[in-house]
Amino acid sequence: MKLSREQKIVDRFLRTYDMVESRLGTNLAGLERAESARSSITGSIEAMSLSGGQRDKLAESLVTIDAAVDEISACADLFAANFREIEGFVSEVQRIDCQAGKVLRYVYLEQMTASDVAERVGYSRRNVYTLLKRGLDIAFDLLLKEGMNDRE
Repeated sequence: MKLSREQKIVDRFLRTYDMVESRLGTNLAGLERAESARSSITGSIEAMSLSGGQRDKLAESLVTIDAAVDEISACADLFAANFREIEGFVSEVQRIDCQAGKVLRYVYLEQMTASDVAERVGYSRRNVYTLLKRGLDIAFDLLLKEGMNDRE
């Protein structure tokens, strides 16, 4: 599907949701490993009588894990904020044009292909592409209005 320059701008904006979600998934897996390591280290500290140096190394590991947990929490906050922004944006498009907004929602938030969307809503793929482009055009206009409001 060939997109205009304006449609590509909106496409990139809406795809930021995918990037954050992907990074969050990676970080959540790291968080699970960090929590497991923290439990193991805490248990080791309590169960063993360790020398001062060993205790310090384990304590440093706990500090590193805590920093990673904080970073992952910040990423989760970013993901939530990004999702709210994209969700609100797509909802605004949907208020203007219900069909085009629904297609944007399926493609960008539910990450469906045009074929999947066509099957779900009972449209041809060509019609889905038409609605997608129309939704991107509406979204571009909304981005322009938002940009103008930010300048005022």
